[in-house]
Amino acid sequence: MITFPVSVCSMIAELEKHGFKAFLVGGCVRDFLMEIEPHDYDIATSATPDEIMNIFGENNCTFYGRAFGTVGVKYQGGFAEITTFRTEGSYTDSRHPDSVSFTTDPLEDMSRRDFTCNAIAYHPENGLFDPFHGADDLKNGVLRAVGNPSARFQEDALRIMRGMRFYSRFGLIPEPSTDSAMREYAPNLEKISVERVFTELCGMLTGEHITEVLLQYPEILAVWIPEITPCVGFEQHSKHHDFTVWEHIARTVGNIAPELPLRLTMLLHDIAKPCCYTRDEKGGHFRGHAQLGAKMADEILKRLKCDNRLRERVCLLIDYHRETPHELPRVREILGIIGEEAFRQYLQVLESDNISKLKGEPEQGDEIRIQEATRLLQKCLDEHLCCTLKDLAVNGNDVMALGIQGQNIGELLHTALSAVIHEEIPNEKPALLQFIAENYNSQDEIS
Repeated sequence: MITFPVSVCSMIAELEKHGFKAFLVGGCVRDFLMEIEPHDYDIATSATPDEIMNIFGENNCTFYGRAFGTVGVKYQGGFAEITTFRTEGSYTDSRHPDSVSFTTDPLEDMSRRDFTCNAIAYHPENGLFDPFHGADDLKNGVLRAVGNPSARFQEDALRIMRGMRFYSRFGLIPEPSTDSAMREYAPNLEKISVERVFTELCGMLTGEHITEVLLQYPEILAVWIPEITPCVGFEQHSKHHDFTVWEHIARTVGNIAPELPLRLTMLLHDIAKPCCYTRDEKGGHFRGHAQLGAKMADEILKRLKCDNRLRERVCLLIDYHRETPHELPRVREILGIIGEEAFRQYLQVLESDNISKLKGEPEQGDEIRIQEATRLLQKCLDEHLCCTLKDLAVNGNDVMALGIQGQNIGELLHTALSAVIHEEIPNEKPALLQFIAENYNSQDEIS
């Protein structure tokens, strides 16, 4: 038995009291059938936007415009978006209908929707209205376009990305005709705004079934990220890798926590491998691919209009992912550069990369080094070891008091920090000042 908030059901009752049809529709019904708590609630009704606002009062309503026919309504402590039943004209831009017409027929409204799992309505008293058998498709783990799949994806190419997101998030596998149409009309994604594409990509990446999606549909993702194409089928010819570059990438994405910075990092961490490939008697090599990959990822994420903070974090993690620091000085250096949060993400990247290389057990050498890096990170934190200039027992004013001026101050502080990190001198003010003075005098003599 489906249970929805009383306030939302009361909106349906209120609309019906005024003589209109009304149902809960779309994602909230789908989520409840899958035993997932909905984040929002949508109601479809035969009432027009003006009639909706008359019923609930303009002060309780937000009208989103006649192009959508949707009114946001606050009622009895709850909130729902209420949309008039509608039909749509042709889609000449592969994204938006050229015209929208209101209707009183809920079947016409259901017929315009993308997938059967989203074309299910529910009435608190009468139960499901499911003309396209979406509940059965949900039960069977099937993603099926409503009506003609080619028509659905020609109308709105973003539905292709949405279908991939549903596959990734819910494990709904496209049935053959839906799958075929997704592939056929994928080039139309070029017409979709990059912001909408990136939003769907992000939702897709954090899904439980992302590895299967990446393996099934690289050519669709390549419409906006063409750098993917050379990775597909690229054999690594390495004793450390059983998979092609793309197969390895897909596995790493699924083998890391479903957090967007981590999953974006894994999607792009080996993107430069085909560009860096060399081969000798020992096998395939990809020297420099982490650094080049960070640059390529920066370009890709700028193209996708990823926000700067997320983009910078992803590129940072990619840049470092080829190194597993297992000695204390190097752990301190990297921790000082990237900080604790990024270092912990860095360790997750290393772990995902390692467990995604071979069909059997991961290489123990790398696993031991990752464990040691984790232990040394905790040692730095527990013992408050000096890792940054802020941690030094001296500062710029102390150096200036020695009569040192200009850029020499920063250079000498960094030299002192390196000496402390490598345990050449203690992080104590007298020892540091002596070290800095000696280094400054030595430089002065050389000059």
